Amino acid sequence: MRYLVTGAAGHAQEVGWSLRKQCVRRGSECSLVFFDDAVSRGPLPSGLGDVVGTLDRVGDYARLGQAELVLGVGLPRTKAAIVERLRGVSLPWATVIHPAAIIGPNVHIDEGSYVAAGAILTVNARLGRFTTINTHCAVAHDAAVGDFATLHPNVHISGSASIGEGCEIGAGAVVIQTVDIGPWAVLGASCTAIASLAGRRTYVGVPARDVQTPPPARSVGTLDDRDLAGSEAHADEDAVSSPLHVPRRLMLPSKGVVSKGTHGR
Repeated sequence: MRYLVTGAAGHAQEVGWSLRKQCVRRGSECSLVFFDDAVSRGPLPSGLGDVVGTLDRVGDYARLGQAELVLGVGLPRTKAAIVERLRGVSLPWATVIHPAAIIGPNVHIDEGSYVAAGAILTVNARLGRFTTINTHCAVAHDAAVGDFATLHPNVHISGSASIGEGCEIGAGAVVIQTVDIGPWAVLGASCTAIASLAGRRTYVGVPARDVQTPPPARSVGTLDDRDLAGSEAHADEDAVSSPLHVPRRLMLPSKGVVSKGTHGR
C-alpha cells in the first residue's frame, strides 16, 4: 500500500514510523510519500521517505493508483484545515496505531486518528475522527476524545471524562474523572483540570484556570503557575495551511474500528 503523508516535520515522521511498524505487524507493504508546503523536496533525515512536493501535489499522486491519506500534523486547527483542503481527494484516511500501543476491549477509534507508541486506551473509550494520542498518554474507561483533538505526550484522561472537538491538551496534563473540556479549549503543559471547563479558552496551572483570570496570591517558596504553564503544542509543527473554523461537534458518523483488546494493530 502507498501512503500519502500530509506533513513532513518531526511529528509526521513519527506517524510514518508508527505506520511502518503497523504494516510490519500486519505483514503488508508500506510505501511512504510526504507532502509539505514548508519542507523542501528530498529525502527525510529519518530515512522514512521523500518529500515530493506541497499539498497541492496530493491529488496528482492520488490518481496514480491505490493509496491512503495519512494525517501527519498534530495541531487541531491545522488538522481541520488540511482535511478541508483535501476534501476533493477521493481516498480514505488511514488510522495509524503503533503496535506498542495498548488498546483494551470495546475501544472505538475513528478514521484518520493516530495512537502513538506507549499509549494506553483501557476499555469502552471513544476517539473521534482525526484525533492524536501521543506517546505514553492514558485514556481511561468510558472517556471520549472528540474530532481533531490532540493529546500531547504523557497526558492522562480519567474515566468518563470528555474532551471536546478540537481541544489541545498539553504535555503532562491531567483531566480527572467525569470532567468535560469544551470544544477548541487549550490546556497548558502539566495543567490539571478538576472541574469542567468552557471551550475556546486557554487554561494553565494546578488546578486549571483561564489565562485571563489572575492567579491566586501565593506564599514565598511555592510553585508559580508560570512554572507549569506552556506546551510543546506549537513546537516542530509545519505551517501547511491557515486555521479555519470547524462546526462544533464531538463525534461524526463512524468509519473507524472497534477493538477486542490488543497491543496495537
